[in-house]
Amino acid sequence: MYDPEKGFPRVVVELAYADPDRAVEWLVEVFGFRLLLRQPVSGTIHHADLDTGGGIVMVRGADERFTCTDGHTCKQTIVWVPDVDKHFELSTAAGAQPLHPPVDKPWGLRQYLVRDIEGHLWEFTQHMRDVAPEEWGATAVA
Repeated sequence: MYDPEKGFPRVVVELAYADPDRAVEWLVEVFGFRLLLRQPVSGTIHHADLDTGGGIVMVRGADERFTCTDGHTCKQTIVWVPDVDKHFELSTAAGAQPLHPPVDKPWGLRQYLVRDIEGHLWEFTQHMRDVAPEEWGATAVA
């Protein structure tokens, strides 16, 4: 599902919202995005994937991780790379501030997270294996 070799975009924007349920509803209604996947936690959306018609927008709830160094709300950009461990070594050696090293995620990706020079979040991701959404607590909608 998240495999760039099978057509998944290599760059994905993840936007944090104080009310992700309302945001997803609004983005679908107002922009015509199509809800692909929803992962609820405690009755509210923790994560959602929206098809924009030419790419993917991911939506999540805002938390302290999305506050940049100057106090504004950060955005997170997700980029697929062929070797996430090598990329982590190179980016942190060059000055990216690591928030967590590469970690295998239950949805079949290996990911790490860093901040850039203005505090924006960048998550670099490598597809490891396909995992059905139901196996990690999400529900495929489309």
